[in-house]
Amino acid sequence: MNIDSNAQIRYGNDLSEYIPRLYRLLDLCKDDCLNHLANKIIISKDSLKKLCNDIAPLSFKSISEIDYTKLNSTSFRLIGCYGNHILIAKLLLNGDIINQQLYDLLNASVSMNNTNTPSLRPGIYLLIVNTDLALVIHWPEIGCYEEGASSKLKKNMINLHRYLTKLTDHQLCFMNDKDLESFDWNHLKSDDDDDICYEFEVKKTQEEREDFKIYPGFEVNLSDKITTEINNNIQDDIPLYPIVVESATNQSFVTRHLIKTASQLRSAAPIFTAFDFQRELQTRLKGRKLHINRETMNIKSLEILIKHGLKMEDELLGPLRNVIAAAKMKYDKRKDQEKDEINKDIEIISNLAWKKLRDSYRPFEELLGQESSEHKNINDEDLERIRRKYPDMEAQIDNKIAINSKAWYKLKRRYALTSIIVIDIFKMTQNAGKSHEEATIEIFYNMFVDKETDPHKLVEKHTEKPRSSGVFSRIPNFNSAFWDVITFSSMSINRACDESIKISRTMSDIKFVQDLANSPFFGKFNDIKQKILGIFFEEYQTWRKNTFPDNIKEILPRFYKQLSKRLTEEFEQEKLEIEDFEFDRICNFIEEKYQDGPMLLNIRNISASESMFSNGYRFHYEIETTQPNQLQITIYETSLEQADTLQLQEEEFHVPNPTLLSHYSRGQYGTSFYLDTQVYDFRKISQFDNRKFLLVLWNKKASKTEIFFDTAQKLAQNFKQSYSNRPFKTLNMDENYFIAVNESKELIAIFDTRRVVLYVFSFNDGQASLYARNSNIQLLQWYSGTVPDIQYFLFIQDTEELCFVEKGGRARIFNLINLQFRPAVCNLPPNTVNVLSSPDGSCIVAFVKEKIKVENSTNDENENDEEDDLTDDEQGSTNRESDLKEICRAYVYFCANFGGSVSKVIDLPPTIQSLEYLQFTCIKLQTHLMSLDLENGCFNSIIVKITNEKVQYHFQEQSKDIKPVIKPNILIDAYGLMFEKYPIENCIDSEQNSSLSLKIVIDIDENNEIEKYGKKFEEYITKIFENLKHSTKKPAEILKKFSTSVIAFQELDIENTKYQKEFSSQYKLGEWIIQLCCLIPIQIAKMRNNLFQPLKDGLLLDESDQVELDNNSYSFYLDGIVKNISFGWYEGVFKYFGNKKIKIVSSMGEQSCGKSFMLNHLIGTTFDASAMNCTEGVWMSLVNTKEYIYVAFYFESLKSYKRTPQEELFLILFNTLVSNLILFKVENQPDVKILLSMMQRFQDGVVLFESDSKISQEGEDNFISKMYRGKVDFIPWPIFNNDAWFKALSIVNKKLEKQEVKYENAITFLQNLKVIMAKLKICDWSSLDESLIQIRIARLERLLTIAISYGLEQKDSVTKQLLDHDTGKPIDDPTVNLSDILDDVESIELLPDANILLYDEHESFAQLSEDLRDHFEEIVQSREEMSDESKWFENYAKFLNYIVERRISRVRKWYAQNTAKLPQDNNNVINRKYEMEQRLDKLILLWTLCGLTCHQCHLKCIKSFNHEEDHDCLTNHKCNFPCHFVEAHNKKLIQKCNYKSGHEGKHVCKKIKHLCSEPCNLIDKRNCQKICSKEIGHPDGEHLCQSTRHYCEENCSLSTRTVNGDYHCPNKCIKPCEEPHDSHRCESETCPIQCSIPNCQRKCQSNDHFHSYSGFLQVDHFCGNEHQCHELCEDVGVCKVVIEPKKQPQGTLIKYVQLSERLRCSKKIPPNESKHIGKHTHNENEFHFCEAQCQFCGYFCTLPYGHKQLHNTKHGIDGNMTQIKFSEDNASEYTSVDSQGTFTLCNMHCKNLGRHRHVGYCQNEEICKSRNDIHDLKHINEQIQPNPDRPKDFISHKIFWKRTGFKDPYSYQEKQDFTEFDNDEHTITCLNLK
Repeated sequence: MNIDSNAQIRYGNDLSEYIPRLYRLLDLCKDDCLNHLANKIIISKDSLKKLCNDIAPLSFKSISEIDYTKLNSTSFRLIGCYGNHILIAKLLLNGDIINQQLYDLLNASVSMNNTNTPSLRPGIYLLIVNTDLALVIHWPEIGCYEEGASSKLKKNMINLHRYLTKLTDHQLCFMNDKDLESFDWNHLKSDDDDDICYEFEVKKTQEEREDFKIYPGFEVNLSDKITTEINNNIQDDIPLYPIVVESATNQSFVTRHLIKTASQLRSAAPIFTAFDFQRELQTRLKGRKLHINRETMNIKSLEILIKHGLKMEDELLGPLRNVIAAAKMKYDKRKDQEKDEINKDIEIISNLAWKKLRDSYRPFEELLGQESSEHKNINDEDLERIRRKYPDMEAQIDNKIAINSKAWYKLKRRYALTSIIVIDIFKMTQNAGKSHEEATIEIFYNMFVDKETDPHKLVEKHTEKPRSSGVFSRIPNFNSAFWDVITFSSMSINRACDESIKISRTMSDIKFVQDLANSPFFGKFNDIKQKILGIFFEEYQTWRKNTFPDNIKEILPRFYKQLSKRLTEEFEQEKLEIEDFEFDRICNFIEEKYQDGPMLLNIRNISASESMFSNGYRFHYEIETTQPNQLQITIYETSLEQADTLQLQEEEFHVPNPTLLSHYSRGQYGTSFYLDTQVYDFRKISQFDNRKFLLVLWNKKASKTEIFFDTAQKLAQNFKQSYSNRPFKTLNMDENYFIAVNESKELIAIFDTRRVVLYVFSFNDGQASLYARNSNIQLLQWYSGTVPDIQYFLFIQDTEELCFVEKGGRARIFNLINLQFRPAVCNLPPNTVNVLSSPDGSCIVAFVKEKIKVENSTNDENENDEEDDLTDDEQGSTNRESDLKEICRAYVYFCANFGGSVSKVIDLPPTIQSLEYLQFTCIKLQTHLMSLDLENGCFNSIIVKITNEKVQYHFQEQSKDIKPVIKPNILIDAYGLMFEKYPIENCIDSEQNSSLSLKIVIDIDENNEIEKYGKKFEEYITKIFENLKHSTKKPAEILKKFSTSVIAFQELDIENTKYQKEFSSQYKLGEWIIQLCCLIPIQIAKMRNNLFQPLKDGLLLDESDQVELDNNSYSFYLDGIVKNISFGWYEGVFKYFGNKKIKIVSSMGEQSCGKSFMLNHLIGTTFDASAMNCTEGVWMSLVNTKEYIYVAFYFESLKSYKRTPQEELFLILFNTLVSNLILFKVENQPDVKILLSMMQRFQDGVVLFESDSKISQEGEDNFISKMYRGKVDFIPWPIFNNDAWFKALSIVNKKLEKQEVKYENAITFLQNLKVIMAKLKICDWSSLDESLIQIRIARLERLLTIAISYGLEQKDSVTKQLLDHDTGKPIDDPTVNLSDILDDVESIELLPDANILLYDEHESFAQLSEDLRDHFEEIVQSREEMSDESKWFENYAKFLNYIVERRISRVRKWYAQNTAKLPQDNNNVINRKYEMEQRLDKLILLWTLCGLTCHQCHLKCIKSFNHEEDHDCLTNHKCNFPCHFVEAHNKKLIQKCNYKSGHEGKHVCKKIKHLCSEPCNLIDKRNCQKICSKEIGHPDGEHLCQSTRHYCEENCSLSTRTVNGDYHCPNKCIKPCEEPHDSHRCESETCPIQCSIPNCQRKCQSNDHFHSYSGFLQVDHFCGNEHQCHELCEDVGVCKVVIEPKKQPQGTLIKYVQLSERLRCSKKIPPNESKHIGKHTHNENEFHFCEAQCQFCGYFCTLPYGHKQLHNTKHGIDGNMTQIKFSEDNASEYTSVDSQGTFTLCNMHCKNLGRHRHVGYCQNEEICKSRNDIHDLKHINEQIQPNPDRPKDFISHKIFWKRTGFKDPYSYQEKQDFTEFDNDEHTITCLNLK
């Protein structure tokens, strides 16, 4: 069929993207396996993501994070479709799902090999027809239904059909009329069909030729600043071009910028002694003029400068001191005069106060009968003078004559209460007509004089009916019914109490006395009135005599203080004016004297500096200096997101997106340092895989080459600090040289161009040093004695060859092994701009710029007209220019054919034009050619695919030129083929067996033929199943329910509701996707480099991505590996079925013995048996049943040539650790030797973990114990196609049913499985229990910060709640009502705890608390509107306290639930819990409010209790209440108060002048309201504000020395400033000093602020709590052994080594003690390990410290043991003959060698040489490396291990095999010497 090319352009290659509601679920992809391509069925992640998120948004975050619960809210009825793809397309066309163009393209779809034509790739698709119905479509590979279909096509078809029948119960098979015509109804096999002969041939499968292709690469857009930098050229003969850094593994570039010579002011503040000050000052003045900064200097600083710096004290300071002394004398004289006047005034004021008292309390004063003689009368003139002089004097007297006696206040309150009660009694009795005046007055008197203090008891006592008439019997006409009408409720008594308090507080004493004396209340009962007056008078007399004189005295001292202050201020002001004048005069004089140079010395300040050791002066100055030219080098590095890394492994041409690394702390890109251009010339920079840069500089002053090798940050730091700027290597050589770097081989070559000499250097000791490998290689003779003009000098990367390119383009390759040039010479283009080697060393690329001719197109008429106007010369020039175009090209020369012509010429894209900046690099498996685009400002690349010549062959069935025959029988036979390969019935769960229904849809014209075809197909399928049961003997009862029917295509209506109910099943989408995922096994581990390598989502990550030991903690590192392990789509399945029990079945054995077949038929998995010959590592699949999840592990075949014994050991060990049931299958009937060999391999692995409780927890019944004690079951398995085969399978199934579950829930299994894999990866043989504890604790510790900060486990793009990691359930976050926390608050639901930020070390408490503070003020109480500040503060503190306590409670619960199953006495658990409590204490302290007074207003400080800055209420400090003087505003808008928040007294605005408003006389004191609050025009001259107390403001006197250093209380004194005091006390009452126990965050428990103020006595500050000891364990031996990664110098591979760790003491320090009793120990009950280490692998002895027997350990990797072969010509020389020594376990290396000998150092050379009868030893006469001077012996395996002091780790049988000791040159020799 011809396809419209426009349609191809319109639709692209993948048609699934253009069919609406079509989602690809399973896809076929190519997999490179065993050097041939195989097809693999995979889950289409992108399409599955689109399906999930289209149905339920955000349900698919990644393949391992799918929200199946959310997806379960959607259900579909599903029908399977397969067969003739043209009819399927027609079905979609008829249903208006696709248009005619898509239909045509689908009909022309080709196989998956052709990706250049629009097609629908073979696979399984989901098509959503409507909201209720979806089709599951098997879109076939073209040719898979043909009779001659290849085995590959047939295998794919069978597997996809299996998936179709597992995903749907009902299938539609589409067949057209041609299919029916070709259908062979007699097609089923006869018995003779087995005799078939196949012909095979050897054929080329992959013939690859050398090729070099380019594709679009990355692009990093640069900022304007960086773009400017990369466009720098040359300045002052200094090259400033950018440089793309040479590196095979990193992507970086460098910019250069010249900072010109300039003068600059440098600030400094050194401390000098008085003796050194003059000399240091004169040194800095040399050649400079002096300037004194008037703004920052003061007179004290100037005096220090003159006295100690200039030594001109008498000359400059004498006049100043004389003037000040004269002013002081004048001040003293005036002070004495004023004091005499005040003494006279005080006497008058005292008399005035007594007169005021007499006038105010006249009723009582008259009772005294006389006036005191000492109080004289005051004339009007003195009175007026006093009033003017002391304007507030009368107000103070009025304040002091108020009776300030508690007894008087109680009498007033009792009188008021009694009056209110008695008036109520009058009303009650009068209304009832039973009033009695005398009785009522009697009650009044009795109540008033009663001593009862409780108001309720008092009222009840005197208002209830008395039992006897008593005193009331004397009252005439008294009726006892009087009492019956008197009733007082509790509420009325409370009201009376409140009213009495109000009256007693508001009514002045003067008015009260006058009202009492004149009260008509008592009427005729004057005697009662006089008694009450007498009681008050008696108290008045006492107060008048004892208190009032002291009140007067309190007024008098203030006048003295005011006088002294006023005069002092006047003197200080005069003194200040004198000093200011003299300051300017002296400064001018000094500056005129010191004018010695053009540069400046600016003196900013000089202050005294005192320390414990010496006194001196801190000299603050700015000095002008000149700075020479500086070359700024800026290194820009890039990084790659992990998502990019994973994508690169899946897609060959995925374009990565590197980003520039930024320094978040400084908010900038790039790392800069500076070079002095007078000292250094920049020569070269390259980068190694450890991110270290090799920087080569030429030191012009020293005439040496200096090489620096470090990270960019370290280089910048070192060049900044000149004292640490030591080169990594210094070379003495001529300055004319080229340098080349080979990163992979760690080689550096330097070519001396003048002497034509080559030097080669190599790294050793893990790049710790650089040594000369080849020195002084003379090359002149290779150039016929003529010095060559070398233009380019480079390594052929990944080889030990160098390329020399001469000026004319001649290139030669020099080999460093044989020190010779290759014979061939290659001629590069003479105009070459740059020459590079590809990272793999396969080719050399020369880059050139060339001008090529461009074909001219026909010019339009206008252009011709313009050309006519040009002269001939101009026109010729224009034509020449327009015919030429400059392009950039790459000339590729493959090194394998070096010397021939160019292999390929590539035109580079326009983005790659700056050829001089080009560098090759590798990003994972991709090769990139990097450059800088100067014009567009970007760092970019192109991807380069280099193909080396390679031809591969394979053995295949011989092809025949036979036209394909389409035999549609296979459409129906697919069921038979599928059931032949996979199980018909599920062996472990009968509920998994579902009957299938097939409806054959035929496209024919004769509908009357339908019934006939229906019978024929039914008979045909019946015959298929009969043959199947006969040939396979499989249980097949379920096939009896298989239904078959036929329908015409024209009658098919899939959207018909009735049809859907009959021929479809309903599925929840989430569970159906789980069913889909469980069909596809995932690879979870591989064997690499002799080690076990776990995978992440089926992909192998780089080792460098996994090494993150920043925390210096083994548990954090192990947890990091565990986090990196992921099982793809099965992760979400395990979490969804989190509480289901787990049973594990594994299959292991030899190749092609039916392992997968057995596993599939036992539990129903779908491991593809025919494709498993390329299985590698470990694969996993799941089968979900009602009761269990069955986890199936399929292992690669044992005895494979690909696997070493050690790798097989790891596979067996992993199998042993995880499985309930291991199916170990061998081919045919095994003999005893095979069985014993198999058992030995299991035992080798198990012994590594033999003491682990996870393996041995079941005692004698566990798998390992059964294996060791002969209880393993050996079943002679029958042959296939035999009834006995399936009977044997049922026996295995029964054994599986009896097996106890290994894991109670899926989450625990998931965690433990990952830990086991992580431990195997790093060869950690320690207890699995302990590792699980460490990982759990490390994970909690890692999450603790975010848990405390937010109440979450993750807070970024994805939010994760606090979880119980054992169950997967979230920690409760209950809703709380505010009314439950605070009184008198509306019922409002409080914010949930999760997501409230409570801790951030980068934010201040003010910032941190802002949101909560705003929420509280908005929802609960506004601070501005709250008149009671104390009440607001109390509620706010309660609110915050609850928020914090709730967070702490949730975090503690989270920690407790996640450690509930861990042993609580474990050292790790104890210490981490204590650390958590410490951090929670810190949180409590952080949110404990200060509560002291704000430094700007009168509100309380709401910063944190421990803040060091000024106290702050965090408001605007303005009073927000309206002005008190309402009348003055004439009902206009009342202005707000102008005072500070929380002030005393009335609210006063500034709009209208209500009060005096002059500055308060005490304006400089704390708590002052700044302006006078007296009446306008008050006569006295003393202005005072409303504040009743002005604070002292001196620093609090608390100052002491603590264990943490000196402590000085930062608060100010709050004692009244007018009150004389020596000790200053602040608002704080408690001891503010931190607990003396290290790391304790709490404060001292003492409530005495001056608790530590005990003179010379040492006071201990303890918080009163128990503390965890932080010292290290003192016991001998090793506390703990940990594993640490160590990068190998050979590359990026990681070796794991053991280190010892000393644990912290686990004892508790008792409260109020500084240490515990006894020595420090991490656990009294645990032993310590022996300190001995294996000298080869470094693993520690596992026996207790001080053991008697041989050392024993579970060995790790030995990096030194190597198999060697001695030279036949020279017995002292040998070569290594194996490549596995680096990653071989100590206890495996000898096993790999078989019978062998070792080389050891001779212990007694004389004995060895004299005796030849020593069986296990033979002396070596030659000197051999290493340490050739030390004699050596050949020794046997037995002696070798005996000398180590460690137990021989090999089995008895192996030791017997090693006993024989051969000593000829053919004996395998093992060398492991250091």
